[in-house]
Amino acid sequence: MIAELLDVNQIELDVEAEDWREALRMAGRVLVQSGKIGREYVESTIRAVEKLGPYIVIMPGVAFGHSRPDETVKENCMQIIRLKTPVCFGSSQNDPVKLVILFATTDSDGHLHALRELAELMSEPSNVKLLMESNRIEEIQKMLAEY
Repeated sequence: MIAELLDVNQIELDVEAEDWREALRMAGRVLVQSGKIGREYVESTIRAVEKLGPYIVIMPGVAFGHSRPDETVKENCMQIIRLKTPVCFGSSQNDPVKLVILFATTDSDGHLHALRELAELMSEPSNVKLLMESNRIEEIQKMLAEY
């Protein structure tokens, strides 16, 4: 399912962001520009972190931005960015974050399915290493196609 949510334009490397808020906005930029989600969805993800803390920082160096499905989500989608310079989200155990994944689904079932697949993907150290270090988007896409 993960590979179905991404196309080559939705994986970006060496993205510049001043802070975690801008990192989340950058992680949703292509999705907003393509009309897959509304800007409000990205802002609701930011508000959730402001309210609940850095719960989206799921492991060292990785943030998985998401919010509840809403009317601004037009289709299930995901964008992955790797930051040129890591940013801090306020997670004492997992900051700084270099890899930001923003995902949106139109319903809760898709949300849970994508979370399971992402957990499986990220449980393999070689996958995390590839996402953190590869400079070839095609190589990253090939790995994601397995999930």
